[in-house]
Amino acid sequence: MDTPPTQPQQYGMQPPPPPPPGVPGPLPQYRSQMRVGGSRTGIWRMIGIVVLVGVVGFNLLLFLGMFGAIGALGGSKNDPHGVHEYPRESGEGKKIAVISIDGVIMEGGSGGLFGGGGPDPVAMVQDGLNRAAGDKDVAAVILQVNSPGGGVTASDYIYDSIMRFRAESKKPVVVFMKDLAASGGYYVSAPADYIVASPTTLTASIGVIIQGYNFHGTLTEVVKGQDATVKAGGNKTMGSMFGDPNSEEYRQGRALLQALVDEMHTRFKKIVKDGRGSKLKPDWETYADGRIVSASQAKEIGLVDDIGYFRDARKKAEELAGISESQVVDYGRQVGLAALLGVEANKPERAAELVDKAAPAIAAAGLGNKLEEMLRLYPGKPMAIWVP
Repeated sequence: MDTPPTQPQQYGMQPPPPPPPGVPGPLPQYRSQMRVGGSRTGIWRMIGIVVLVGVVGFNLLLFLGMFGAIGALGGSKNDPHGVHEYPRESGEGKKIAVISIDGVIMEGGSGGLFGGGGPDPVAMVQDGLNRAAGDKDVAAVILQVNSPGGGVTASDYIYDSIMRFRAESKKPVVVFMKDLAASGGYYVSAPADYIVASPTTLTASIGVIIQGYNFHGTLTEVVKGQDATVKAGGNKTMGSMFGDPNSEEYRQGRALLQALVDEMHTRFKKIVKDGRGSKLKPDWETYADGRIVSASQAKEIGLVDDIGYFRDARKKAEELAGISESQVVDYGRQVGLAALLGVEANKPERAAELVDKAAPAIAAAGLGNKLEEMLRLYPGKPMAIWVP
């Protein structure tokens, strides 16, 4: 009887060799090989599934965190609107609440760094003022502005909220300007009791703009297209990017838009005049032509009261509130990635650290990119914004 050739041992996913003639089923040694191979395969398959689920899950949560989809987490502990109180500077006695306006002022959110639903600056100011008004321990509010402006309507909503807060609560409002408080950023500052600008602040830009483009001729020459717009009303397409700039209809439309912008500009100047009153230089309207001015120029014109730092704004807030010392708290929301990672509300520095480590792209995003994105999202919308 011929002896079958010796088969090399095989493991893993290799099928077992055929049993010797006359032996029913695999020999014990083959069964052992099959068990070893199957066990190893199962372990690695399980590890792969766990890793895959972990990676997908983490990226999904990171995605949600970046887009602010779970920004309300942790918001119900202190206030039904999600306003948290963060200790900022220790002290005794009454509190001074700091409400920050950062970035583009747009109702419904600033769009976020990636176009998602970021915090709504209008709602943040309104909710913060409501909280400050209802807290008997809050003696004054510091509105910390660092914004190039934004929508005219959004800026006007904040202006109205500040006016009502001052009238109803009788608590003073001090504005502290950081890098930029331009256009809508100044619009929301004008009604304050006192304005302190940083030495390097850029402010003013008292003007209104409707951003637009005109592609007439450019596209028609390239793609040989024709305007097939159907409309009811001769000025329904005023400001259209495809209108013929040399046509009477286009010129009439621009004149109508110019009248609207002029009306909003007039209201802007009235708000400045009502807010600043006799502090303004007699020829201040000369500077209300949309230009940016420095802190020292703004003080000379009467647009700001003082040049200094946050400590100076705090001191003035204490003085206006009639208190000799205070504790300073920040009003804010625990949003996005910070809330996702479970950062405690009273540890904002930990939030900054985690966000910086987990999402460096967020920290690297520039204000210019956000401004460009906002202008793309809101074509033709009246804006009180400064875009260099």
